[in-house]
Amino acid sequence: MKRWEAWTNHVGWALVAASGLLYGWLKYFAAHADPDSRLAHPWQPAVLAVHVLAAPVAVFGFGILFRKHALARLTSGERGRRKTGATMTLLAIPLILSGYALQTLTGDAARRWTGWAHAGLGLVYAVGYALHPLSSGAPDDAPELPAEPNHDAP
Repeated sequence: MKRWEAWTNHVGWALVAASGLLYGWLKYFAAHADPDSRLAHPWQPAVLAVHVLAAPVAVFGFGILFRKHALARLTSGERGRRKTGATMTLLAIPLILSGYALQTLTGDAARRWTGWAHAGLGLVYAVGYALHPLSSGAPDDAPELPAEPNHDAP
């Protein structure tokens, strides 16, 4: 995995995790500035916007991570850190899908339950991401191998 790929993944998930935690705190635990407002805090919309805009970067980073790191580890038979990595990979799927569903659901009950599921999955994923050992070394910055020539082409 290249250094830029690792950084794309780390920055994407860090932004999503930080904005998600801040949004949850602002929505559920911050003191209400205006008792007549539906917003718990004036920063709530901006923090949600950061979360929604950073999520595609995290999903892109997850795709890179899956292709270059997770899939290679799972198919190689390597035993170290497979359990946590496989668990995080499986957790990412409903986390991503619930995030997209939240943006399209219109019913209050569906949004509430999907939101709580998304928040719970996000917390578990963030803790797993922070605890997943990164001691496998620095990312490989070796140049990509050139594509093999196609001798069948005219």
